[in-house]
Amino acid sequence: METRKRSNSISSITTGALGLALISLAACNSGETTTATPAPGGSAGNVSALVFVNNTGDKTLTSVALKGDSGNAVVNTIDAAKFENVALGDMQFSDKDWVFLNLAAANKVATIDPLTAATPVHEANLTTGTRPVHLYRDRNDGEVIWIMNDGDNAGGTTTPGDDLINCAGSGGGSVTVVHNSHLGPGGHPPAVLGTTCLLADGHKVAAFAENKRVFVSSETAGEIAVLDGDETSANYRKLIARIDLCKSAKETTPCNDESATPITTAFTPNASAPHGIRWSTLTKKVYSIQEGYGEIAEIDPATLAITKTFDLAGTPYTSYGISPDGKYLLLRGETTAPQATKLGVIDLSAATPAIANLTIPELDGTSPGAFKFAPNSGRFYILAGNGATATKKDRLFAFDWTTVAPPAITLLREIPLVSTGGHGFDVLAEGAGEAKYLAVSNAAPANSLTIINATDHQEKQTVAVGANPGGVMVFDSGAAAAGNQASN
Repeated sequence: METRKRSNSISSITTGALGLALISLAACNSGETTTATPAPGGSAGNVSALVFVNNTGDKTLTSVALKGDSGNAVVNTIDAAKFENVALGDMQFSDKDWVFLNLAAANKVATIDPLTAATPVHEANLTTGTRPVHLYRDRNDGEVIWIMNDGDNAGGTTTPGDDLINCAGSGGGSVTVVHNSHLGPGGHPPAVLGTTCLLADGHKVAAFAENKRVFVSSETAGEIAVLDGDETSANYRKLIARIDLCKSAKETTPCNDESATPITTAFTPNASAPHGIRWSTLTKKVYSIQEGYGEIAEIDPATLAITKTFDLAGTPYTSYGISPDGKYLLLRGETTAPQATKLGVIDLSAATPAIANLTIPELDGTSPGAFKFAPNSGRFYILAGNGATATKKDRLFAFDWTTVAPPAITLLREIPLVSTGGHGFDVLAEGAGEAKYLAVSNAAPANSLTIINATDHQEKQTVAVGANPGGVMVFDSGAAAAGNQASN
């Protein structure tokens, strides 16, 4: 593996990554950036790739140095007290190498410096809105982080989905925006720019269009908020439009016409339940799946019109992703009689894009698990879930995505994993977005992390980590700026 060193450049580099979660980093107790501490052997700072592991059993965060087929070892573990003893959520890093971690129960995002010292350092917890769940790196400016605040979910609450910190008057959830610069001398720790109320309840996900508009869907409300993501605009971070996803044919009562509803007034909720939004670098369109309606809508980010709809009725598909080149929507679902994970694709480059099923008998007996693409769209990976009806568990499937030609796709290896209660995984990519290593967490009782070579797909080393590891994130300095982060 190549040795990677951090750059202290302060110029903004546009990334190709989309919809990626982040944790901002402020300095220890002072508002100053951290200074380099000599690492063992005399060099200042960490220079290897790292795997951050969310230990759900004790709410700690372990970092593991990812060096190759061997020599991988725990670097440090950050104590739960630093995270206010709450469960850890989504992780991500910015193109200036700050690491961010959601603390939903604390209504905060934690910030971590992974490079300046010999071991990653927790810096500060920044206040967001009520219950931040997902975080995203802005694809147009990787120094900007958008945090989705899903709002109040306390039992018996009379304000479900409301950001009680910022939007008690207007209601609904919100988004908090954080800006960060480079690590080291002359840099500035992340700072909250502000929070925008969306007047819409429900789980939130986001996508970033090339025209610097930010699209945020709200599941309970059944709509998509459109915010101005242009930092030079007077409307930056403001709500500039909303897309009502309601369809009378899919509802028990006709939809309200919201075309004349003021931007300051909430829409009437509907049953569309948007839960998944993507941007295609190929078509330059936004795609949103409405789980309540069983369809995917294509949206023109300039006109905000729905230009195509893909009906999932009669298919097993309930969720989706997109290949990094923007060519394919990857469809995922399952059947229960017999039990099997089912995959399909929509080729967005086709004159008339349509759903095409993939035939993969090796997925028979599995339930659907997490999936990711290598940044160059050359590899596709999917975990076998641990659903109650699954007869095949503890597997990671590696496919050659360059061979996809429905119904066929080449399976490179069905990788057996440690038999545990569950797994998470991420991909180390280098060069032109090629997958080099996979890091797979093994939940209790294994409590470990397995490193897999992405060339021969063989397990190379297993490292003991904390209690009941769940989510993992591979961090590599410069990866965000280079577009070298796996995505779904």
